[in-house]
Amino acid sequence: MNGMPEQILQLKQFLTHFAFALACLLLLQTAQAAEGDVWQVSVAIGNVRAQPKANAELINQLPSGTSVIELQRKGEWLQVQAPDGSKAWMHQVTLNQTVQLFGLSLNTVNREAMRKALRSTKVKVVREVDTYPYDLYDPSEWRKSATEMTLGYTLKEQLFAVAEITFRSVNDTEQVRLIAESVSKELGPWQRVLGRRAEGPVEFEWQRGDMRILVHRGWPDTTTYVVYEASDRLNQMQAELQPR
Repeated sequence: MNGMPEQILQLKQFLTHFAFALACLLLLQTAQAAEGDVWQVSVAIGNVRAQPKANAELINQLPSGTSVIELQRKGEWLQVQAPDGSKAWMHQVTLNQTVQLFGLSLNTVNREAMRKALRSTKVKVVREVDTYPYDLYDPSEWRKSATEMTLGYTLKEQLFAVAEITFRSVNDTEQVRLIAESVSKELGPWQRVLGRRAEGPVEFEWQRGDMRILVHRGWPDTTTYVVYEASDRLNQMQAELQPR
């Protein structure tokens, strides 16, 4: 009986250490999941199955555009983490890594299709000129706090190259964080962040194939910018501008 208090103490210490180790493991698993590639459902309804095979139990269905995080692969099947945190399997043919704006894939959209899509939104045209790479818009009625939007295209093929949405603000240090979190709902966790959100310049970055997405702010101006860049086509557009 004299040894019981010491044994109980040792057991409590063991359980404490075990709980701490388990918590660390769960955090590590969450971090690892967040670092996985992000995919979007590319079909009208994406089937989510319990196992990586076509006849496995159907446990969920996700609508087009839903973002999921890749955890592992087995052949043409991806184990993914859905927005609600659940983990299951989807066939790769139902997924892609395109980045969308106004319901269009920025990886392939051209100027004509983008202009047509914008006509069904609350975005107002400021300037559209076919012979100039940039179209200018007023997005203030489309998205809260947005003040200007610029869309750039290659001059030869008229393919999307870059978009910049401006959110003007003064002394609003929280704005950049809120906008970055809003973008993360569509693209998943950002892959890189530089700077401090409390003060000074800060930049959040996502990379989706050839597409680079930035949410950044300078200093002391707290105006925030959301930028979508199709790297190769942006370089092409800039090269086309050189003779001018």
